[in-house]
Amino acid sequence: MSLGAIFRQIIIAANQSSSYMKSRSLVYHDIHSDNCYTNMSTSLDMFIKHINIIREMGFKIVSEITKDEGQIQLTFDDGFLGIYDNISVINELDLPVKLFIITSFIGKPFHLDKNQLVELSNNPLITIGSHSHSHRRLNTLDKGELRYELTYSKKILEGLVGVPINDLCYPEGKFDKRVVKIARDVGYINQYSLIPGAFLTELFKNVRRRSLVQYANKKSFKSILKGGDDILERWYIKKHFKL
Repeated sequence: MSLGAIFRQIIIAANQSSSYMKSRSLVYHDIHSDNCYTNMSTSLDMFIKHINIIREMGFKIVSEITKDEGQIQLTFDDGFLGIYDNISVINELDLPVKLFIITSFIGKPFHLDKNQLVELSNNPLITIGSHSHSHRRLNTLDKGELRYELTYSKKILEGLVGVPINDLCYPEGKFDKRVVKIARDVGYINQYSLIPGAFLTELFKNVRRRSLVQYANKKSFKSILKGGDDILERWYIKKHFKL
């Protein structure tokens, strides 16, 4: 773990609230048991500990957050293979999961191929969203490039899974007001950032907050569920949001 990650855990632990039960969306990239496809993956053992903590604290894991308090949403970015390898665990634990797919990565090494993605999309626990077409930083693109990244990814995913794709996750969490507007115009109802906080406390209209938990140990994870990472909001906004 980097020094920055250690410092982040210390800050989070110092700012939790024992009575905090706000609904939150959590960010993972993958889970692994035998095969690990990315250094951003969470071990299956730690992931199961996270799930147990969520439920022990009285939260309900849901596919879509509809209440200000008491709900947790699990999201996975990029479309790595670990979710497919470990789908039996997802099923056994009855875990609704939202997968954000980079469409140009479909079928590439360590990523889901078309058949695997369709198979997962037919699982009632799995919801599919877009992570753009090629994972470029959206706030660096001109209008034409940006519209292409968003519309082409949406078109590919809808063609594969046969349902509307209404959710977008910003690559690397980078966005600006122009990204928000164009994404909304092309049909993304919910846009997911990497800025922490209560899910229903919108940054902008339809822009959702998420908490990064993939590296969190048990203590740090409990702190995040209690709002410990909310204090990092300004730092994340400075890092990810371009004026």
